[in-house]
Amino acid sequence: MQCACTSGVAAADNGYNYAVAQQASRKPVFPPEIAPFIDVGAYLVDSRAAGATLYLDPLLKGKELILLTRAKQADGNVSRRWKSFFEDCGYRTIVIDSITGDGLNEVLDYLADLLQRKLKVADRLGISNATLRVVALGVPNVGKSTFLNKLIGRKRFKTGDIPGITKGRQWVRLFDDVEVLDTAGVLRDPAQINRRRPFWMLLNLMPYDFALREESVELLRATLSKQAWLKLRRYYKVDDSVEQPGDWWEILELVAKYGGYTLKNDDVVDKAARRLMKDFRMGRFGRISLEVPETAVITSPFLNRPGTEEPA
Repeated sequence: MQCACTSGVAAADNGYNYAVAQQASRKPVFPPEIAPFIDVGAYLVDSRAAGATLYLDPLLKGKELILLTRAKQADGNVSRRWKSFFEDCGYRTIVIDSITGDGLNEVLDYLADLLQRKLKVADRLGISNATLRVVALGVPNVGKSTFLNKLIGRKRFKTGDIPGITKGRQWVRLFDDVEVLDTAGVLRDPAQINRRRPFWMLLNLMPYDFALREESVELLRATLSKQAWLKLRRYYKVDDSVEQPGDWWEILELVAKYGGYTLKNDDVVDKAARRLMKDFRMGRFGRISLEVPETAVITSPFLNRPGTEEPA
């Protein structure tokens, strides 16, 4: 089994310059010199495509906490399999949903346990005012700021549905003895992970790119379970006699028919594709996972593999 992230495309959409963000992403996500003082690297990973949204920083090896976000939008069974996969790799993993708050108490309990351990060590060394320091990491628009706002119980971090909302670093005190650092989204562009871009476009982790339209729509179509297809059919008022679409064009034809237009040119094809992707993200077709750990391609070079002492 291998692993994956994604690459960027030089495009601009909704006021977000992807090329500039991609270039900026090559800089350190946080000052490297503070890495020894960080106790927890909290990596937010989208449950719907955990392989495609995985990011790990070698400076925080051994301090990883993987948070499978947006749990209510993903297939629960698949999320549990991803949790088992990451735990088999040696990572503490928690499934969360920042909207409903599911899993957040488990995160708080984990941080509280680490804090108590740190305070005991500090007490033996005669150190007072010890602080647990947490850094939140992940790809753009994966929900870091939303998660942190929910965790601290009030809005302290900027949020939005456009990748790149968090422009700089923000330290916020979670409790008296816990500080959290929010970071801008991380993007990397190695050639071997270009295949992951359709996942990113479906999840709104990058701007819409018409060149990825067919791959992204086909990825979603091929992922639809029978139950998801039935929900899609009801939502778009598709006749019961219509069989599940066999390719990306057929499913866009159904979206276009529902909207009262035909796929006569690229503009309306894009219109249908955008509508389908938006409805997917809004959960119109139920809880859908785009990849499973048994077949996902994971390219992260810093992923611990079972049976190896060093990252593959």
